[in-house]
Amino acid sequence: MDEFPSDAGRKGSGGQLRPADLLRKKALGVHTAGAPPPLAPPASVGLGTLDEVDESSSGTPPVSFGAVPVGVFAKPKTRAPVALGSWDSYWDKRLSINLPSRAGTFNVYVAGTEGPVVMCIHGGGYSGLTWSLVAKQLKHKYRVVAPDMRSHGLTATDNDTDFSKEAMSEDIIAIWEHMFGGSSDSRKGDDVAGVGQRTATQEGLSDDAACDADPRSSSTGPIAHAEGKLGTVTAAPTFVQRSSAVPAEGPPAGILVGHSMGGGLAVWAAATKRIKRLEGVVVIDVVEGAALAALPHMMNVLAGRPSSFPSLEEAVAWAVRSGMSRNKEAAAVSMPSQLVPQPNGAEVADSERIQQHWTWRTPLELSRPYWEGWYTGLSDAFLQLPCPKALLLAGTDRLDRILTIGQMQGKFQLILMPTAGHAIHEDEPERASEHLMGFLRRFRVGEPPLQFPRAPTGVRPVVPVVAGPVLGESGGPR
Repeated sequence: MDEFPSDAGRKGSGGQLRPADLLRKKALGVHTAGAPPPLAPPASVGLGTLDEVDESSSGTPPVSFGAVPVGVFAKPKTRAPVALGSWDSYWDKRLSINLPSRAGTFNVYVAGTEGPVVMCIHGGGYSGLTWSLVAKQLKHKYRVVAPDMRSHGLTATDNDTDFSKEAMSEDIIAIWEHMFGGSSDSRKGDDVAGVGQRTATQEGLSDDAACDADPRSSSTGPIAHAEGKLGTVTAAPTFVQRSSAVPAEGPPAGILVGHSMGGGLAVWAAATKRIKRLEGVVVIDVVEGAALAALPHMMNVLAGRPSSFPSLEEAVAWAVRSGMSRNKEAAAVSMPSQLVPQPNGAEVADSERIQQHWTWRTPLELSRPYWEGWYTGLSDAFLQLPCPKALLLAGTDRLDRILTIGQMQGKFQLILMPTAGHAIHEDEPERASEHLMGFLRRFRVGEPPLQFPRAPTGVRPVVPVVAGPVLGESGGPR
């Protein structure tokens, strides 16, 4: 028997290699005697297949197709084209409401003509179009109203940088009172214009005929009226309806629904108790404790956004990739309303087309001084609302201590949608709409109260009999 040294990797007696070393070198193709030969130069014919048989060659050896062009693998994948959405595919009309009491003209989207009112307040940086897919689900039974808040969308005021909760909650109240009823002083001198309708004097129509015109006849989307400086509506209203929108039977019942910043504003507006027949408040993905804890990081979040986009299609694609909106359809209709076109600033000849880029419409960095005011005390104010309440969250980890106790006491309805992102109503509009309709049905919003039957006069009410033994006068069972 051959003897092998105990040290691994060394030669045995007489300078011979062990059998294991011989097998290893043979497998690696290394010569056992003498210096190893130099490596062969790479083949100049390019890449080929290794020990593979080309199916199309019927067993013949594969052939090389030459050198691979430089950068062929770095070519980006082509993306499917993005089709931008149009507001009139989801909404019935778009109103331009002039409110001198609020020193501004507010753009409001409306869907549906009957049923309770569902006024939806968007979050910071969004617009009323963020509720488009929800409105499409609800408008068959409810009247969905979604205004653009000041400095957002197509709304323009004398002070677009006043993001305080007092100013913005007053805007909500003024819009509600103007459209559905309130004090006469709040609506004195206020006008509502149907954007996109023809002028009665131009067409020779009466005021009533002009009111019946289709508001979608000459508008193709939110950007058609969004050119110019921040918050400016360049397309002047074509006719003004001065009659009140309040029905003769009185203001309708309704609820407020708010997302993020809009959720806080909905609570503050409801807390004033000035909205007539407000029968519910739904807050979407905003909690005082979590919001205040996230404020120190918000400037970094804003700084991480692209400052501009070369096209609206690129902006929609970014919104989906970044998770700002996980629903491509929702992003296609909502994202364009958050941007405004700006020229590149270069001087070009009149015959040349000026290249434009799209920048953010709302300067959210200017709202920083008001962030704490939006959320401080929000949980207590929410629990103290006298109407039914619901909190729609993406996870229970967002609940703070006050709301956790309130939820255990049954003071509000908690709805969880853990598969959605921050914009729950955009990410999963069908499920969000189902939860909203369930809330409206559960609390019978807009419906008369239940009538319980009463015993006729002179008839003694039936007293329920207690089960079990009945004690007699002597104290024992009978």
